[in-house]
Amino acid sequence: MALSQKILQLREFIEEVLRILYYYRGRVIFSFSGVTLGILSICVIVTTIDGANKKAQEIFEALGPDSIMVFGGGERQRAARIRVNTLKVEDAELLGRVEGIYDLMPVYSARNVIMRYKDRNWQTQVVGAPTSYFSSLVWKFQAGTPFTDQDYEKAEAVCVIGAKVHEELFRGEDPLGKAIVVGKLPTRVIGLLEEKGGSTGGPNMDDRVVMPLSTVTSRIVNEKRFLSAVRLKTRRDIDGTIEDIRATLRQSHGLKGNLDDDFTLRSSKDILAFVTVISGSLLLFLGTAAVVALVVSGFVLANLFYLTIQERRKDIGIRRAYGATRKGILLSFLFESVVITLIGGIAGILLSVVLGGTFEKLFDIPMMFSAKVVIFALLFSFLTGLLSGLKPALTASRIEPIEAIRG
Repeated sequence: MALSQKILQLREFIEEVLRILYYYRGRVIFSFSGVTLGILSICVIVTTIDGANKKAQEIFEALGPDSIMVFGGGERQRAARIRVNTLKVEDAELLGRVEGIYDLMPVYSARNVIMRYKDRNWQTQVVGAPTSYFSSLVWKFQAGTPFTDQDYEKAEAVCVIGAKVHEELFRGEDPLGKAIVVGKLPTRVIGLLEEKGGSTGGPNMDDRVVMPLSTVTSRIVNEKRFLSAVRLKTRRDIDGTIEDIRATLRQSHGLKGNLDDDFTLRSSKDILAFVTVISGSLLLFLGTAAVVALVVSGFVLANLFYLTIQERRKDIGIRRAYGATRKGILLSFLFESVVITLIGGIAGILLSVVLGGTFEKLFDIPMMFSAKVVIFALLFSFLTGLLSGLKPALTASRIEPIEAIRG
């Protein structure tokens, strides 16, 4: 009997709080809007950092912990986005002789090439690569096959397209055997790659067309002397191999003394370090925005509660006269505050889910939702409601019934 009475009292308590919130719905909407924006920022922080870390790990595993990339152009040129052809075809042959190197993959990338299929156009990156490109990157196919050694030797006009190119040009249509125009070259599609997802700080990995290196250099860009990059794998220590590669290329390019390198070296470890920097920047920027939004919404909520208390002094006095305890008044106002912020938190979570796909498309930042996101969001919402409502609730609980009724 006692349990059912307590349940009834709890039900009446919740119904009363909800009626009050509905009566002051204008203020409630104004208060929870700030919480919603703050929680949205928190959700974006957690999902983007988790997504970036996951993508970096995938790239790290695909490249392999023993991988080294060599790019044409020095650090300054690449930072200024100046394309410099400094990596020669002969350099790839020299690098193959460096001690410990067991796999070498030369690549030439042509950016902003126009693709045409029927009445559709798409601008993307064309990658010229050897036949080992797909197996070396552990990149599987949705359909079709890679180009063959014979295709490479004869510089055949065949290509393998990424998932993004398939989406933009074919829009669900089967691409195999179809002809697309790559630049000015009619090319037959022989394969469709599996989707890799958004990239981490670089071009979308799925937004590319892969062709034989011989075809790209002789029939697309007419450039047979230089390469864009060379990917290497080593059996030795990464740092030691990098130093040997640097010494080999500096000697080949005639760089002496304090002259800067006219090439850039990257290892798999650099990818993880880069993502750590990106994650830290996101955490600082979005974290500041989230804290500011939650603090502002907390102050707004507290001020609105003070205003509400003044309007409800007589109501509080009557409740006290009929036996309501100070603890009951305190809990009632705290519950109202927490309900408002939890509603804002739930709205922020839902908004982040809805906008997640938009953020990924606009900024190429992978977002990964998990239970951790929901827990963090609801925890921050609860703490915001508790802390911002505590002082007004204490003020309300100390109102004397006779003075409140007279007032």
